[in-house]
Amino acid sequence: MKRVDEQFIKLRQAGHGYKRIARTLNISIDDVKRTCSELDAARLSGQCKQCHTSITSIKGKKRKQFCSDRCRWDYWNSFNKS
Repeated sequence: MKRVDEQFIKLRQAGHGYKRIARTLNISIDDVKRTCSELDAARLSGQCKQCHTSITSIKGKKRKQFCSDRCRWDYWNSFNKS
């Protein structure tokens, strides 16, 4: 299955559509759609740099690094303490 995943990612990055990927890899279109949504979800999830809370970014926007302004403020001010 690892080989199929690598091929899937290469085809997706090349800009191929669901039908073409399904035909090339001999899998159903529904499997292609499901895999695409899983890959997108994995790319958009992460953890806050300060409190390590799970956060999800919005597709098409800059990836979130902090869960709140308070965590962002605490994180950056921790470097300025003397």
